[in-house]
Amino acid sequence: MDDDEPVDPLPAIRKDCVKTCPKPLANYDACKERIKGKPGADCEIWYYELHHCVDLCVAPKIFAATKE
Repeated sequence: MDDDEPVDPLPAIRKDCVKTCPKPLANYDACKERIKGKPGADCEIWYYELHHCVDLCVAPKIFAATKE
């Protein structure tokens, strides 16, 4: 990788922010376990709740990391 190439901080920030959402993460993981082997089942609502929580954590951090 070239030293002048910018690095996207978003993946690392998202990974750190998932830790701040233990309840939505637990709900999503529990849903994934419940639906294993059940065709047509999904955990869409739990997925969106988890990512809503993560996005609330990510937003101020990503804007702070953005250079003008």
